[in-house]
Amino acid sequence: MNQPQFQHNGMERNQNEDTIDLKKLVFKLLSNWYWFLLSIVITVGAGFLYNRYATPMYELSTTLLVEEDKVTSPLNENGATANVFQGFGVMNSMRNIYNQMVIMNSTPIISRTLDELDFEVSYFAVGRVKTSERYKEVPFFVNWDEDHPQLVNAEFFLTIDPNGKLHLRVKGENAELYSYSDDEAIRKIGEFSFEKDFEPGARLSTDEFSFTILLNERFDQKALNDYKFSFNTKNSLLKKYSTALSVSLADKETSIVNLTLRDFNKQKGIDFLNKLTEIYQLDNLGKKNDNANRTIQFINTQLQNISDSLIVSENQMASFQSENQMIDISLQSQQLLEQMRELDNERVALETQNKYYHYLKDYVQNNQELETLIAPSAMGINDPLLNSLILQLNELITEKSSLTSIRANSNHPAIMRLNAQIESVKNSLLENTTNIISQSDIALKDINLRIRNFEGQVRRLPATERNYVNIERRYQLNNETYTFLLQKLSEAQIAKASNIPDSQVIEEARMNGEGPVEPKTMMIYAIALLLGLVLPAGFISLRDFFNTKVVSEEEVEAITRFPIVGHIFHNDKEFSSRTLVLDKPNSPATEPYRAIRNKLNLMTKAKAHPIIAVTSTFPKEGKSYNAINVASSFALMRKKTVLLDLDLRNSKMEEEFDLDSNQGIVDYIIGKATLEEITYDTKHPRLKIIPAGSIPPNPSEMLTDERLLEVLQKLKEYYDVIVIDTPPVGYVADLYQLNELIDTNLFIVRHKYTHKVALKNALTEVEKHQLKSVGIIINDIQRGRQKYGFGSYGYGYGYGYGYGYGYGYGHDYDKEKKQSKRKKLTLEEDV
Repeated sequence: MNQPQFQHNGMERNQNEDTIDLKKLVFKLLSNWYWFLLSIVITVGAGFLYNRYATPMYELSTTLLVEEDKVTSPLNENGATANVFQGFGVMNSMRNIYNQMVIMNSTPIISRTLDELDFEVSYFAVGRVKTSERYKEVPFFVNWDEDHPQLVNAEFFLTIDPNGKLHLRVKGENAELYSYSDDEAIRKIGEFSFEKDFEPGARLSTDEFSFTILLNERFDQKALNDYKFSFNTKNSLLKKYSTALSVSLADKETSIVNLTLRDFNKQKGIDFLNKLTEIYQLDNLGKKNDNANRTIQFINTQLQNISDSLIVSENQMASFQSENQMIDISLQSQQLLEQMRELDNERVALETQNKYYHYLKDYVQNNQELETLIAPSAMGINDPLLNSLILQLNELITEKSSLTSIRANSNHPAIMRLNAQIESVKNSLLENTTNIISQSDIALKDINLRIRNFEGQVRRLPATERNYVNIERRYQLNNETYTFLLQKLSEAQIAKASNIPDSQVIEEARMNGEGPVEPKTMMIYAIALLLGLVLPAGFISLRDFFNTKVVSEEEVEAITRFPIVGHIFHNDKEFSSRTLVLDKPNSPATEPYRAIRNKLNLMTKAKAHPIIAVTSTFPKEGKSYNAINVASSFALMRKKTVLLDLDLRNSKMEEEFDLDSNQGIVDYIIGKATLEEITYDTKHPRLKIIPAGSIPPNPSEMLTDERLLEVLQKLKEYYDVIVIDTPPVGYVADLYQLNELIDTNLFIVRHKYTHKVALKNALTEVEKHQLKSVGIIINDIQRGRQKYGFGSYGYGYGYGYGYGYGYGYGHDYDKEKKQSKRKKLTLEEDV
C-alpha cells in the first residue's frame, strides 16, 4: 500500500532536485552578468563595424517571357499552326523552356554580352577603411590600347591633385602580362611596382601597359580624389558573371524566366542584365534567320538551274512558231498537252521532294557535326513522322551547341548523353528517309510511265503539231517549276522578314528590395547578440564542466549533506598574520570565526569541555590556520582553550608560534617530557599550545597510545575547550582512531584548490566512520567581481587574511627536514 506513495515522493523529489539545479544554473549565469554585458558589447560592436565597412552586395533581376508553345503565321490558311514554316524560324526549334534557361546562362551568350560592355577596367574609390567599386561614378576614364598587352593581377592607384595633376602608383605581387587580342597571358611578371606623375591626356606606355587617363565632368577639386583601377581578363569576367547569374522559372505553370544577378555595384549589374537580354534575343533571332537563309539558298540554287532551261525552251517555242507560223493547235492536241502538263507538274513536285530526300540523306550521313536542318514542310512535304524526327534532331543539336563551356569531344556525361540521343534520332531519320526515297522512286517511275503513254499519243499527231506540242510542253514544265520555286522563295523571304525573338522583356533590370541584400544588417546584429549571450554561457558551462576543483557552495552541497558552518574569505594584502583573531580581535575580518564559534556551541549542545577536531582532504587547505583561529576565538570568550597538534607527520605549530623548544605531545607519549613541559603560552593568556614535538616513525600507533588518552582526560579537567589539529583524512586515516574522543569535527574545504572527486571520497569515508557533528568550513574564498556562488554568503566587510600552507605530503622532505626544528626519533628511542 505504501509503494505508490513512495514512488510518488521519489518522483516529486527528483522534480524538486531538477528545479533546484535549474535555479542554481540560472543564478550562476546571472552572477556573471558582467561577462555577458562585456561579450554583448564586443560582439554587437563588431557587428556594427562589419555592417558599416563591409562592401554592400546588391541583388538585381529582370524578367523574360519565353514563348514555349507554337506560333502561327499569317501565310497559313485559317490560322493553322505554322509547321510549314518550321525551317524558316516561325516555329522556334528551341521552344523547350529548360533549354532556353541553359542558353541564357551559357558561355557564348555571356561572352558576347561582356564584349559589348566596357568591363575590362574596374574603377574603385579608396577610402580610409574600405574600398568600393564605382563603375562609371569616377572623375576619370581609362582609354586603354587594345592592341598592347596590359598588366593584370595588379592595382593602379591614382591620386588626382586639386590642380588636376595625376599621380599613378602601380603595385602587384603576382602580376601577369595579358593580351586582349589573343585572349591569353603572355608571361608572368611576379612582383611589380611603378610610380609616376603626369598630366591628364598624356599616354603612359611601357612594356607592361599602355593607356591614357582623361578627366571627366565628375572631377571636383574639393573632393577626395584617391582612386584605383585594375584590368580584368576575359576569362575572369566570364567566370565571375557565370557564377553570379542565376536563371530560374517564376512559376512552374508559366514560361516566365527570372534572371537574377548579385553585384557590388548596382548600375553595373543593371547594365549587364539589360545587355544580356538584348544579346539573348539577338542570338535567338539570328539562329532563326540562319535557318531561313539556308532554305533561301537551297531554293536559289534550284532556281538558277531551272532558269537556264526556261530561257532555252522559251526561245525554242518562239522560233518554232515563227518558222511554222503556228498560233494554235487542234483540240485533241490541246487536251493531250493539258493532261501532260498536269503530269509534268506532279513530276516536278515529286522530283523536288526527291532531291530534298537525297540532300537530307547525304547531309546526315556525311556530317558528324550537324547544324539545324531545313524542315520538310518548306518543300511542300507534310510527312508527320519525318517532320517530328527533324524537329527532335534540331532541338538536340541546339541543346548541344548551348553547352559551349564543355568541349564537344569530351567524355562529359551531358555531351555523351546528347551524342547518344542525336545518333539514335539520326539512325531513325536515315531509315525513314531511305523508305521515303524508295516510295518516291516508285512514284516517279509510275508518273514517268504515264507520261510516256501520252508521249506515244503525241507521236501519232502530224509532225509539225507533234513538234510544237513537245516544245510547248517543255516550256510549260520549266515555267511551272520556276513559278513554284519563286513562290517558295517568296514565302521563305516573307517568313524571314517576319521573324521575331521568341522572348520579350516583361520587366527591365532593376534592384530587388530597397537596398543591398548583404550585409544583412538585422541578421548580423541578431547573430552578434546571440553570440554575446552564447559565448559567455558556453565558456562558463565548459569551465564548470572541465573544472575539477570546488568553486561554489552548490558543488559542496551536491557532494555531501554535512552542513556548511562558515565561510572564510581571502585578503593577503591587509592581513598577512596567521593568528588573525589574536592579532586583530576587533577587526570585522574575525567575524566569521565568531559565527563559527556560535555554531560550534550549538553543535556540541553546550557540552562542557568539548573536544573539537579540525581536518581536511589534503594539506595546504588551511586546516592548521583555521584550527589556530577557531581556538583563538574561544579564548577571546574567556574560556581556557588549548590547541593540540596531532598532525604528527607535518606539524607547523612550532613555526607558527615561534617556539624555542622542540618538545611536544610525542615526547610526552614516549615519556621524555611532562605535560607542563610541552604546554606553551601564546599572546593570549587563556590560549595554550601543545605542539607535535619530535617526528615519530610510527605516528598512527602514537594516536592509539594510552598516554594520549590520559593526556586528553587531563586537558578536559583543566581546559574549557580543546581544539585538535588532526592529519588530513585524504592521506591517512589517523583521525578515525580518535572518533570516540572527539565531540565535533570541522572539515576544511579550500576554494579553487580542493578537488571535488577527492573531497567526495574523503567525505564518503567520514560518513562511513560516522564521525560526530561534522561541519564544513569553506576556506580562502576569492573575493572579487566573480564570487563563484559564494557571494551571497559574504559579510561585506572587504577583509580577509593572508593564507599559506608551507608544507605538504609528498613534497621535498629533505629540504623541510633541514629547516625544521623538530627532532626525528629513532625506533629505538621510541621504544
